[in-house]
Amino acid sequence: MSSALLIEHLVKRFATGKPAVDGVSFDVPAGEIVVLLGPSGCGKTTTLRCVAGLEHPTGGRISIGGRVVSEPDRGVLVSPRQRDIGMVFQSYAVWPHMTVRQNVAYPLKYRRNGGGDIDGKVRETLELVGLGDYAERPVVSLSGGQMQRVALARSLVYRPQLILLDEPLSNLDAKLRLRLRDELRRILKQTGMTGLYVTHDQAEAVVLGDRIGVMRDGKLLQMASPDEIYNRPADSFVANFTGASNVLLGKVLTRSGDRATIDLGAAGRIEAWTPQPLAVGESARVALRAENVRLGERGTINVFSGRVIERRYQGMQTVYDVDLGGQRLEALELGTAARHGSDGEIALTLPPDMCWAYRDEGAGSLD
Repeated sequence: MSSALLIEHLVKRFATGKPAVDGVSFDVPAGEIVVLLGPSGCGKTTTLRCVAGLEHPTGGRISIGGRVVSEPDRGVLVSPRQRDIGMVFQSYAVWPHMTVRQNVAYPLKYRRNGGGDIDGKVRETLELVGLGDYAERPVVSLSGGQMQRVALARSLVYRPQLILLDEPLSNLDAKLRLRLRDELRRILKQTGMTGLYVTHDQAEAVVLGDRIGVMRDGKLLQMASPDEIYNRPADSFVANFTGASNVLLGKVLTRSGDRATIDLGAAGRIEAWTPQPLAVGESARVALRAENVRLGERGTINVFSGRVIERRYQGMQTVYDVDLGGQRLEALELGTAARHGSDGEIALTLPPDMCWAYRDEGAGSLD
């Protein structure tokens, strides 16, 4: 079992202005995969590069396996080669003049503890990544997906304490990316590796991560399990970035515990879960995923009547645009047959636990 990663109050400034990483703290227990998720420029890759030693932090502390590898205030900065980490990048970064076996064996030959049965370790690792029959092939004869497997095998073969993955699937075509995404988690779990993975792809984060950290403007907004990130987003940005495309505007009527009643105007009232201390009379935004809208259903709470204004059939699903008291609501219906008309009135239920109320901080809060 590999060792853990601990990041405490990490700060990285490149120049004047906002820091690229702003006081980020989290830990990765041994054997866990943590995914940093966020848009371009949010600080996720800079955080990973600080862990790797490719960027020098401005402040904070990074420990790998209980050993401090970076702490600027004490002048501690361990070189990347001495951190016992593996890295897999977007580019395959393979040695083009070598065979598959030679690429994977290379790091073992130049590491202090890389001796022993090199051929056995290489063979075992190639089998693990599904390239056992390709050992003697020139690496340049492989497909993109196969070359990325070589890069992964080369990072795993010496069993580092920590493996860092910077959007390793982003250069692959969509179909191959989906297949490798599932296999990558299996491979990391089979080796018991501790992993830090960076991506902007929400689906990738959910499949791969034991926990997901959502970042924005250098800050870590929420670190939680995929289920909690998707069903209990901490703020409107996390909700929107992970797919809650519906936003209903209103004012807070009442608040009790973690529930609030919001007046949506002509649409009526809605009950919603809220993690924020919303005050009565305060403007609020209610976020809701299209797939959680129950079309054609009349439940016992949050029951509304809307008007279908557009229907978009997409083969495996149908998307409906519904007018809800002057506000637009998108609803998604799974299945190959659309069950509702393209216009006219329709009943719908919005489950209170799947409606999330946040303080209305303007359009920028959902960008």
